[in-house]
Amino acid sequence: MPPHRPFHIGCPDPEQCRIDRRALSLWPRLDRRALARCHHDPACVVRLVGRRTSLPPTAVWSLLTAPLISATESETWFG
Repeated sequence: MPPHRPFHIGCPDPEQCRIDRRALSLWPRLDRRALARCHHDPACVVRLVGRRTSLPPTAVWSLLTAPLISATESETWFG
């Protein structure tokens, strides 16, 4: 199986692929074909991840849709 590409073919905006990249970084053994069938729909990705984790769906949703932080914010929070 080819590796998951960070930017999918047909994505007009790379921001749409952010949820897929985050899901794969948090759950690396996630089924890539099933993830591709979700078509970047957060609710579908939450259901897919819900089969692999004991976290409640609201926690998975929060993890997947959390805003990105900048390097300066990271330095402020974590030193």
